[in-house]
Amino acid sequence: MKSPDTATNDATHPRSYRMDLRQEAVDSTKESILQATYDMWLERPYDQITVEAVAASAGVSRQTVVRHFGSKDELAMAVVDWQRPHEEASRAAVPGDVRGAVQRLIDRYETMGDGNVRILELEGRVPAVSYLLEQARESHRNWVTTTLLPSDAPRRGRQRDQIILALYAATDVTLWKLLRRDLGQSRTAVEAIIRRLVEGVIAGTQTPPRSTS
Repeated sequence: MKSPDTATNDATHPRSYRMDLRQEAVDSTKESILQATYDMWLERPYDQITVEAVAASAGVSRQTVVRHFGSKDELAMAVVDWQRPHEEASRAAVPGDVRGAVQRLIDRYETMGDGNVRILELEGRVPAVSYLLEQARESHRNWVTTTLLPSDAPRRGRQRDQIILALYAATDVTLWKLLRRDLGQSRTAVEAIIRRLVEGVIAGTQTPPRSTS
């Protein structure tokens, strides 16, 4: 004969199992919606993306998208938070490995650089875009600081800030766009140019400043 505790556990397990399955289904649906939205960002301007189009791409109803995420802007903010860990992992490199870091960065830009540039055109007009860019800039600065900033750089102060900003500018997506799209350079050439700029900034930090006397 089963004890009361055992009977209770047997009775609740099926319910718990069903709840787990439902939660997995919800998570899978949300993942599909986020992925569909992100894929659209890579293909078209933000203001041309609709909730209806996202729903159709994800294979769900418009009501399902709204139930999970609310408005289009709220969905966009959710995509930013969802994608950020993937984005950071995709360009992660050993600190000090300039060649590897720049290669991973250009890999990323080749995939989503055009989408990033399109987003810039909407800055200040769409709250979700402003949030996206704020997060992206913070993430890029952190990547520059932890991956490219020399270990012997100043620990604080204006000089450190200038080094970080120089490395930021040398690796920004707008420079990739200038070289790759506007000036028609190959991926290989763009990678070499950006690496040279980064190495130049780093070399400059190792040169004692000239005396002004």
